[in-house]
Amino acid sequence: MSNIHHRAFPFNTVLSLRLLVEYWEERIRSGEVPAFAAQLLAYIDQAPELRQPIDDYSTLEKHRPFINFLLTAAIPLASNSTDLVAIIEPFNFKAIYGTAAFNAHIDLTDFEEQAVANVPGGRVTLGKTLRACLMILEKYQDSRILSSNPKPVIVTLKDKVTGLDRVYKVELNHEFCEVIPHTAPKAIDKNIIKFLIEKIYDVDLWLQYFRPEDYTFQGFLITRMIDVTEQEMLSSIKYDLLEREALMQPESFSRIEHKVQSLFGMADIRMSIAYLDPSNRLAISYPATERWETLLGTISDLQGAHLSGSVYERSWIERRNITVENLQEYPFRSPIEENLLADGVRNILLTPLVDEGETIGMLELVSPVPGQLNPVSAHKMEHVLPMFTTAVKRVKEELSTEVRALIQEECTAIHATVQWRFFEAGVNLMNKRRTNDKAVLEEIVFKDVYPLFGMADVRNSSIERNVAIQRDLQENLVLAGTLLRTFQEHMSLPLLDAALVKVEEHFVRLGRGLVSSDESDVLDFLKQEIHPLLHRFEHEAALQQAIEHYRSQLDPFFGVVYTRRQAFEDSLQQINHTIGACLDDADDEAQKMFPHYFEKYRTDGVEFTLYVGSSLLKDRTFDAYNLQNFRLWQLLTMVDIARKITSLKATLKAQLDITQLILVHDQPLSIRFRADEHQFDVDGAYDIRYEIVKKRIDKAFIKNTGERLTQPGKIAIVYNQVKIEDEYERYFHYLRARNLMVGVVEMLELEALPGATGLRALRIAVAPEEPAANGEAPSLAAGVEEALRLL
Repeated sequence: MSNIHHRAFPFNTVLSLRLLVEYWEERIRSGEVPAFAAQLLAYIDQAPELRQPIDDYSTLEKHRPFINFLLTAAIPLASNSTDLVAIIEPFNFKAIYGTAAFNAHIDLTDFEEQAVANVPGGRVTLGKTLRACLMILEKYQDSRILSSNPKPVIVTLKDKVTGLDRVYKVELNHEFCEVIPHTAPKAIDKNIIKFLIEKIYDVDLWLQYFRPEDYTFQGFLITRMIDVTEQEMLSSIKYDLLEREALMQPESFSRIEHKVQSLFGMADIRMSIAYLDPSNRLAISYPATERWETLLGTISDLQGAHLSGSVYERSWIERRNITVENLQEYPFRSPIEENLLADGVRNILLTPLVDEGETIGMLELVSPVPGQLNPVSAHKMEHVLPMFTTAVKRVKEELSTEVRALIQEECTAIHATVQWRFFEAGVNLMNKRRTNDKAVLEEIVFKDVYPLFGMADVRNSSIERNVAIQRDLQENLVLAGTLLRTFQEHMSLPLLDAALVKVEEHFVRLGRGLVSSDESDVLDFLKQEIHPLLHRFEHEAALQQAIEHYRSQLDPFFGVVYTRRQAFEDSLQQINHTIGACLDDADDEAQKMFPHYFEKYRTDGVEFTLYVGSSLLKDRTFDAYNLQNFRLWQLLTMVDIARKITSLKATLKAQLDITQLILVHDQPLSIRFRADEHQFDVDGAYDIRYEIVKKRIDKAFIKNTGERLTQPGKIAIVYNQVKIEDEYERYFHYLRARNLMVGVVEMLELEALPGATGLRALRIAVAPEEPAANGEAPSLAAGVEEALRLL
């Protein structure tokens, strides 16, 4: 690539009026000029210096009126106040004449330094040099490239007062400029000319064939500049909007805003653009402003009675441009408009961005000057609105993907109810990391939420698992002992005697009960000492049947007897799956009552935690009625789980029971997301007691009895406030009415737990399930609503 834009114009130029004088002489002699022609010729004859090269501008001033008249051949007088036209020295921005319009708008003093041309590097020098070479090519190489394949010359100038860009198409007329060769021009092969055209911006290559010292440009050029700012700005804005983050990066956004200002010719216009994401309860805007959040709040309540009545809302709902030319005179101002006035805004233009009938964003232009923006201004923006809409749609999709990936990295999966808050924090983190790659996720805290905790645990699961392991190992040892005795019947080997002794020792030890090391010891013995014997003697015909029988009793995957352990694991999995599915179905209905945070953990059974409160949402209020709904929902869900597991027991390979427990915490608390553990924990020393109780109550005993609180077929409700008893007594009344519980309510006092004293409990027995008359179980949510009507 040429570096000509770092150098001066290489050709020699000379100002001359000779061709202009000859033009008039020819017109006069042909009779095209009226009676005063003789006086013109006489003046020309008396001023021979007008036919010579002019290097002293005093010559021009001496004959200024006459020269101005002669120049009407190039610039009609009628265009003086409208057209931007000037007469300049050849390829030198030094005007010898300019129209009044030109002189008012264009300053040629430092034009070449300030103007940016549509050539590589943007320097005007490169464009001038190419134009000079093309003029030589056209005149001496029989080429018509300038007239047959013209490329418009576009220059951008910055207004020294406003700082805005003005864009002009430059038309150069060289009718009165001649190329004077100093040597006879050499013919250039057509293939070379074609190659030069292909390398149009390689000026160093061009100057090898058109050497500057061989030519001089003499005469003057007619420069006509046509203001194309609007077309070029619109085109440039469209191009900028194709960039991936055009609307979210400060540099690119400022560049687009500057071009919008240049489009309107108003430096004090400010632009904002926003997209709204109702699913995440979030408004993303640049620059960030509170009014977008306000608008988001009104959109979620369009059917409600408390609408803001702002022009933003009107534009959004009606999907049309709205212009307020003077906010001070606007009679229907909402708090949004009042805030704008306080910020110095007097004039506003709003344009909704609509995609396939859906409003996805809003473009805002504001000005401190009344009347600057009007319906005509809106018409100008219509040409680029589709590109703004496309850009916003792309930003919305890409930002959502990027933020979700960031959330996944920082927080793993996020519950849908609180996703809006994480999305908001993710956007903030993404913006921070553009300038600080070590930025971390802001703290996410929800205050004044009510916790609901429940668990359905397999009764004595550890004991049942150990018994299953013990019996499988004992059976495996019996099979191994039988096999070893069969081997002894066919051969006498000391190793067989030693192995049989170890089998008997392990069997006796297991008979005393399973301790932590027994399982690994027996498995190691079987796999390292017994099973190698199978490979050693499997080719002995007399032993093959015994070996095959032994192998047939082993699990193909684990290589040991796994019958009872498998039955236990299968049964446990069935129970957990049933409880989990029941909880998921119940929570789907509960989310319809009031959106909330829900999570469950699978152990030997299932624990579930639910947080509900106004702070989890942006647009709903949680009250005591809602809390009662959820407590009754929780109780009905536990009853449903108990009855389903009772029905499931007949199909289980291992007879397992479950116990159930509910913890009632009467006071709201705060929860904080812990990024290191990717989960919510209660926040604050006072609320920690809730977590302590939650982790220990399943081991609680009834005071002075030695009896475990949790028992199969019963649901225990743990609490520490007496008023809870009255509330749950109403729920129990409903359960009895629906035949969901039997017997009396046990009112129990619990033994003190480490870190938790004074706990009490209610315990009820669940009635066995009876088939519904129509074969369909009633909706859980319908049951909650029915109960609350009766209470």
